[in-house]
Amino acid sequence: MKEGYVLALKESRVIISRLRSLLEENDVSVRVVSDTIPGYEISFNIDELFVLKKHLALAEPIIKEYKKLIES
Repeated sequence: MKEGYVLALKESRVIISRLRSLLEENDVSVRVVSDTIPGYEISFNIDELFVLKKHLALAEPIIKEYKKLIES
């Protein structure tokens, strides 16, 4: 992962996909790493969402609110 990004959440691909959109709408720089094994097309559908360190304070409340929404 590029220097300057920190792991913010590890979750299902569907949840990470939506959360990525929400964060990008709020000008948060994100990167997503998939668990797919290259060459085998094997996946457990779990992705890791990384956020630019300087955007972490902006991202945390968005992530927290989204997690609260999907848990209810």
